[in-house]
Amino acid sequence: MTKPLIWILNDVWEEHDYEIERFDNEGYEVVITRLKDFDADSKKYSGSASVVMFQVGFIVDKALIDTLDNCKAIIAMGMGFQNVDMEAASNKGIHVSNIPDYCIEEVSDHTVAMMFHGMRRLSDYSTVVKNGSWDSFAVSGIKPISSLTVGLLGFGRIAKKVAEKLKPFGAEIIAHDAFIPREIFEEYGVESVSFDDLMQRSDHLSLHVPLTGDTKHIINADSLKLMQDGTYIINTCRGGIIKEDDLVQAIESGKIGGAALDVLEQEPPDFSDSLLSMEEVLITPHSAYYSDEALKNLRVKACDKVVEAMETGTIGTALNKDKLK
Repeated sequence: MTKPLIWILNDVWEEHDYEIERFDNEGYEVVITRLKDFDADSKKYSGSASVVMFQVGFIVDKALIDTLDNCKAIIAMGMGFQNVDMEAASNKGIHVSNIPDYCIEEVSDHTVAMMFHGMRRLSDYSTVVKNGSWDSFAVSGIKPISSLTVGLLGFGRIAKKVAEKLKPFGAEIIAHDAFIPREIFEEYGVESVSFDDLMQRSDHLSLHVPLTGDTKHIINADSLKLMQDGTYIINTCRGGIIKEDDLVQAIESGKIGGAALDVLEQEPPDFSDSLLSMEEVLITPHSAYYSDEALKNLRVKACDKVVEAMETGTIGTALNKDKLK
């Protein structure tokens, strides 16, 4: 009897020892495909794959899904699932799931660290010293955290944790999320506001929404114009939330004071892009999720979902469970 095939699309992790051992113990075969081999491997494995696991960099589009004739589930090995054509998967009867809860501490830590970096202008001070000056007055415009208003666009798991971590510092925290009941905001001591109010009142704006048709480029020339002069923007969710050319123009004009970005619309980016050379912009390489513990948890949880799909034919947390044909 042929073993069920688990097809892993991953160009990020160098090794898959855990997945191979785990699935071997379950009686599954594993094939790992890198981007350079994708076209050739698709012809070999897509029709027989029982489950597809994928990391960022791979697009699970309709063309691929139409060839998944034996597939029970598509598992995003992370939070993001925007690379999957959900309609095509649903029409094919394939469950789609992500891993939404494996790195909440890490991303919220990264967000707060980026926020404090901007609040205290640490890079500016470091530049002063490295340029041969020991002048504590060389950087102006710094305010105590307790005098600032922090805005959160989205109020899901990570944004809630950010709010918890900021509370002891005394900042006023406001948030906009049309899908969260008002009593949840009250529970966390966060003021629920409209989108326009969030833009207008935030000294520091942190983004925590999924990338959808409604949120793509929601931070654009029009919304940036609503912000206070000197507002600082932090993005640890998805790069496509920000229209990057508009952000560059807003920073160059002085409207926006700066930004800290862990995600970009194109990853890896074009390293000649002007955004990457701006002194006002701090960029990390989509690393907010990372810790040794988080990576281990991700792999365990992703494999758990594969086993669930193989044993039951379903995934209880499927993102498209109400739309499956």
